[in-house]
Amino acid sequence: MVRVLIAVLMTLPIQAQLARAGGVSKASQEVYLTKCASCHSIGGGRLVGPDLKGVAQRRDSAWLAKFIKAPSSMLDSDAEAKEMLAEYGGLRMPDLGLTDDQVADLVSMLDYCGGNDCDMKPSMRPLSEATEADIAHGRGIYLGSSPLENGGPACISCHEVSGAGSIMSGGTLAVDLTHVFARLGDTGLDAAVRNPAFPLMNKIFADHPVTEEEAFALRAFFDHTNRGTGGHGDDPFSVPVAAVVVAIIVIALLNAAWSRRLQGVRQPLINRNRREPVS
Repeated sequence: MVRVLIAVLMTLPIQAQLARAGGVSKASQEVYLTKCASCHSIGGGRLVGPDLKGVAQRRDSAWLAKFIKAPSSMLDSDAEAKEMLAEYGGLRMPDLGLTDDQVADLVSMLDYCGGNDCDMKPSMRPLSEATEADIAHGRGIYLGSSPLENGGPACISCHEVSGAGSIMSGGTLAVDLTHVFARLGDTGLDAAVRNPAFPLMNKIFADHPVTEEEAFALRAFFDHTNRGTGGHGDDPFSVPVAAVVVAIIVIALLNAAWSRRLQGVRQPLINRNRREPVS
């Protein structure tokens, strides 16, 4: 009994330290915030993917490790993973390229956070500080009129936002962002902008990261559009429609140029034939 009491007392400082640190290592928190937080919360409800609170109690650690390491393979072969895929409308989690150590850190974190409160939110500037100038800056980043500091492309290249104040509403390569703030929440949106886990965005912005100031401006803008306060009305055109219109104009101009290409040779021949008498 005495040994048990001593052992418990010896573990109390360790438990207190874990509680102060949130019960997770700095490495696992960094991996979660950069790779997972754009699609998942821990106790904050569903985002793009399921809430991860208690997932380590619902799934064994081997299954979790295998899924986190290579979700694409599991979604094609595992019955439980296929059920989850159907539940989320066929939206597939991408392979994140995590190392075995990172996977192990995440599994340990999820196990701890299943029975404890974990504050996994990144340090962010609150949107209550956003001004009209911040919203305008975010709109400019979306439209491309305010170039990103590190050279990334404008959001409008791939995404649509209703009422953004442009003659076209945007591309259709990726999802509509009009209500992205409602879907991801402030924390998830910040993670998606600064550390995108989506395959295409990850490739594009890996060498062109969005700055903290730019992420704040985009959060302010998307919060603005989500509340239906864009104030610019619906955009009449989309990128595909504009592309078709431009293609038609180009074809018409080329056809006009081609029709005049041989006029300098053909017209004199026609006039000469008209002057010559028919024998």
